[in-house]
Amino acid sequence: MWTWTNGETADHFGHEILALEIADGHVHLFVQTDPKHSPADIARQFKAYSGKHLLDRYPEIRESYLWGGGFWKVRYYVGTTGAVAEEVVERYVEETEH
Repeated sequence: MWTWTNGETADHFGHEILALEIADGHVHLFVQTDPKHSPADIARQFKAYSGKHLLDRYPEIRESYLWGGGFWKVRYYVGTTGAVAEEVVERYVEETEH
C-alpha cells in the first residue's frame, strides 16, 4: 500500500521516486522533480496524500495508534543532491540499516 500510495502521489504531482525505504518510525524518500516544486511542498504533498489514503484504507490505525493526531509528525528533513551524485544517495537510502 505504501509504495502504491506514494507512486500515485508522485505521478499526480509530477515527481519521480528514485528510491524509497520504510523504516521503523521514519521513511527515506529520494525523488526527482521539476525545480518549480520546493522541498517543503514535496514533503507536504507526500505526507498529506499518503496519510489520507492510509487512514482511509486502514481506519483502525487512527484508533489504535494515533489517539486523534495526524499520521505524520510536523517535522521532516530535506537534503538536495547538488553536490552529491544521485547514485550515492540511492545507495544510502537502499542500504542504510534501520
